[in-house]
Amino acid sequence: MRRRITFSVILAIFTILICLGIISYVSVHDSIQRSLANRLTLANIIGKYLDHVLETNLTRLYDISISGRIDFQDNDWEPEKKALKAAYEYSIFTDSIFLMDLYGNVVMTYPHQEGRKVNLLSIPYVSKTIAERKPVISDVYTFEPTQKKVIFALVPLKNKEGKIIGVAGGEINPTNYMFTQIIKSVPVETGTNIELVDSYGTIIASNDPKRILTCSDHNKFLGNLIANKKSSVGTCHRCHSEESSDKKTKDMLAFSPLSAAPWGISVREPQEIVFSPATKLKKGFFVLSLISAITALLLGIGLSRGIVRPVQSLIHAAQKIGKGNLSEPIEVPGRDEIGTLAQSFDTMRIKLSESLESIHRHNIELEHRVLERTKQIRQSRQKVESLLKKLISSQEDERRRIARGLHDEILQDLSAFLIKLEICKLYPEQISMEKIEEMKGIVLKTLDSIHNVIQNLRPSILDDLGLGAGIKWLLDKHLTEKGIHYYLTIDAETNERFDPRVEITLFRIIQESIINIARHAEAENVLFILKTENDSVRVDIEDDGEGFDVHSMLRHTTDSGRGLGLLGMKERASLLDGKLEICSGPGNGTRISLKVPLRKPSGDENV
Repeated sequence: MRRRITFSVILAIFTILICLGIISYVSVHDSIQRSLANRLTLANIIGKYLDHVLETNLTRLYDISISGRIDFQDNDWEPEKKALKAAYEYSIFTDSIFLMDLYGNVVMTYPHQEGRKVNLLSIPYVSKTIAERKPVISDVYTFEPTQKKVIFALVPLKNKEGKIIGVAGGEINPTNYMFTQIIKSVPVETGTNIELVDSYGTIIASNDPKRILTCSDHNKFLGNLIANKKSSVGTCHRCHSEESSDKKTKDMLAFSPLSAAPWGISVREPQEIVFSPATKLKKGFFVLSLISAITALLLGIGLSRGIVRPVQSLIHAAQKIGKGNLSEPIEVPGRDEIGTLAQSFDTMRIKLSESLESIHRHNIELEHRVLERTKQIRQSRQKVESLLKKLISSQEDERRRIARGLHDEILQDLSAFLIKLEICKLYPEQISMEKIEEMKGIVLKTLDSIHNVIQNLRPSILDDLGLGAGIKWLLDKHLTEKGIHYYLTIDAETNERFDPRVEITLFRIIQESIINIARHAEAENVLFILKTENDSVRVDIEDDGEGFDVHSMLRHTTDSGRGLGLLGMKERASLLDGKLEICSGPGNGTRISLKVPLRKPSGDENV
């Protein structure tokens, strides 16, 4: 067990380290991704603000056309001068605003500059605006031979009729304080550079003034991003910087292009600053892993000492109990879970000893019960044998009664008929109508006797007319002939025929009940009810006779032979899963209730 605990502890440490490693990797990766996403978001925000500034100033150039004062043909330049002055105020066009015709000739400038009526068609951005009739913001452009650097903002110029007649443009100084002020207003850590660059990589504005108008693009990487209007996050070496000329510093670069100009915002930050939160997470997870491993190791040692030894004591005690020694108590010191388990185990030992003694006593008692049950089964078998004998005796009595009836009535009548027939044969001259009628009466009497025997064996009225007619026939035959009044109630639904087995079983039970009333009840009135209810048929028979003790009658059935009819009625009802109740008492009359389901009975016995 000690090996298992040690193995479990090692496995737990290994699992903890793996889980912490996975968690640390995921957390560090998420931290790095969040840091890079934050830098890209910062570049996007600055770019959108600069787009807003540029679009606002382009709108000021468009306002020159909207003013409706531009007309190069009327030789009145005062309206054009007012429109230029309105557009110049509060704009970023610090150098000048000018109007130019479709041939590239500068028509007017504001503020007015002598000698500025020059042709600018050779400048690519000017020719592009004239050709495409679209606004253009240029990269940093250098005038030759003065080497003056300028940025052009150009929009198509329309006259009062809305016809394009030239270009309205503004010159932006690349070192414009507004661009630099926007970038410097962003709080960043030391070593982080935020720069506005054009498509050639020339830095227009930066939070480091030394880098303005220098080139920060390598292999036209930023120019391609600006041309494709694509944001990007990647690594970059600061090998071009003066202070790190002897050493390459790895930076993280987030770049976002502008939409209003072919420029972009780059956020360049040393890699150790970007990854500092991830580095702290790594250190924290390493310390946590070390603490977890040490804690798990100490826990394993404690478990080995605190569990293995008490468990071994319990194992020895269990082996003694397994050998049948239940007299020695289990002693394991301690109040912890192992000590509680040892106390419970000792309590179980005591209960087991008591249970063994109790089982021994119950075995002795069970043997006595088995002997008594065997004796009862033997007595029940004797009762069954007695009942079988009684049943055979009843069958023989029935056969004897039928034979006596055939002998006493039918056979004697047939013998008398033969004697008279022989007399007529010997003395044919004495044959008269009286003798013929007498012989006819004998034959009719014989037929009646045979008919009575047949009716008693199997009444044809039951097969021909159904159960209701059979019950009426039984009541008339056995009760009315003895002067007993009966009241018969049969509901309308019983006019339909039941299953033949159900009909004959009900008929035999009712027949036995009516015969018992006629022979033994000494009754004057009988109430008979037959009705169907909920897929079952119910029969209620009640008389005002002497009554009898039902329990005593059924208890002494095998001794005296009485009550066999009641027992037969119960057996017939049970064959159809029916229920027969007999309620009676001396001097209280008798009530018989029978309920039989109309579904198919569970047994297949013959009725």
